[in-house]
Amino acid sequence: MNSTLQIGPFVLQTQGLVIILSALLGYYSLNFRLKRIDGIKDSEKSRIVETIEIAAILAIVIWKFSLILFDPVRVLTYPTSLLYFSGGERGIGLSVIAAVTYIYYHSKKETHSILLYANLLAAGYLVGMGIYSWVAIFENLNKAWVYGSEVVIAILLYQQHFRKSKEIASFENLNQSLLWFSLGQIFISFFNPLKQNYWWGFSKLQLVFLSLAVLCIVFDFVVANRKKEVI
Repeated sequence: MNSTLQIGPFVLQTQGLVIILSALLGYYSLNFRLKRIDGIKDSEKSRIVETIEIAAILAIVIWKFSLILFDPVRVLTYPTSLLYFSGGERGIGLSVIAAVTYIYYHSKKETHSILLYANLLAAGYLVGMGIYSWVAIFENLNKAWVYGSEVVIAILLYQQHFRKSKEIASFENLNQSLLWFSLGQIFISFFNPLKQNYWWGFSKLQLVFLSLAVLCIVFDFVVANRKKEVI
């Protein structure tokens, strides 16, 4: 998705516009999901959304300026590089850790379950990913099968766990969603013509999702055993 759109004197990347559109619709879905959850006051819902907004801004800032941490020589030599470059994959990882830490801290401070935030973020992400993938199908027909599969995964998981329920999703439901999402990403990546093998035919991203899937299975096993002990 590397095409551009010219509006008067401005030249905009299509990918950037699609990402913004996907993020906005994901944000709308997040708010819509929160409104449907019972037992939370409107004033509390506003604080929850504010926490997520600040976490998102924090993640973007850290991702963009993490280049200072990972490549200080380039930044000192060419300060304008901050306008054109970011921290890349390492910056994304650092920004996610920072955002999750911020949300976890506020979930404890506000006495809201971290599962509530995980529920909302999962719903917003699925909608955003689905919209982005749907648009990408028409931009890159060579990867239509890949993006189409992403749309199907987003619809199925959102329909199953987030669309109708008026309660906060349980740990088991969120764990199952993450498990199936991870397995889906591993499977889809095999059909990506741009996949770069890293270890035993797996790409780095596939290994990440494989690790997540294994963790989900372990968590599911532990929770099931604890329930048996209680019974």
